[in-house]
Amino acid sequence: MSNDAVTSTKLATLTVDRLIKSGLLRTEKRDALVAKIAAGSMQGEDWKLEIDLASAKAGN
Repeated sequence: MSNDAVTSTKLATLTVDRLIKSGLLRTEKRDALVAKIAAGSMQGEDWKLEIDLASAKAGN
């Protein structure tokens, strides 16, 4: 893994963990989301879907 990939993964992990803690993302999707964000393939509609699903799960 290149240095850039390691840095991207670390940043994605930190971001996803904070968003999970705040209730905006689902815990069970953590690893998949980290990979998708680190790869740069997370799109706006992906973010919206994940936040909507986390909110629905939380009952908001």
